[in-house]
Amino acid sequence: MKTEVVVGQAGEYLVASVFYEMGVQCVVAPTQGFDLVAFDNGEVYRVEVKTASKNYAIKKSLYSFSTSRGSKSKKRISAETCDVLALVALPLRRVFFISTATLTGKNKRLSQSRFVQGCEVASWKEATTWT
Repeated sequence: MKTEVVVGQAGEYLVASVFYEMGVQCVVAPTQGFDLVAFDNGEVYRVEVKTASKNYAIKKSLYSFSTSRGSKSKKRISAETCDVLALVALPLRRVFFISTATLTGKNKRLSQSRFVQGCEVASWKEATTWT
């Protein structure tokens, strides 16, 4: 059985691998607020990684991600602590990026159909135009 820490680390390194494939330099640096620092076209982005190891229990065509942090009182991830959220569908080995400026709740659900070939490049471009 995978622990949350192992699943989270797998997601972080998958995102780092995707970044390198896209030509984006990065450093895995888990801190309070973000997991990676990415360097792209002279800009620096703080990236928080959220990893789903399985489909959403209620609707199997979705992946569900917590967009909050904290163990007792959950606080929504915001642009104050990171710039981009990397949502990892671990079984598919795919990443979808969103700007933290667009977050509205403490959970984000994405259809499995969003995690397609090329989604990483397209969603990264869109996420980094918001910051």
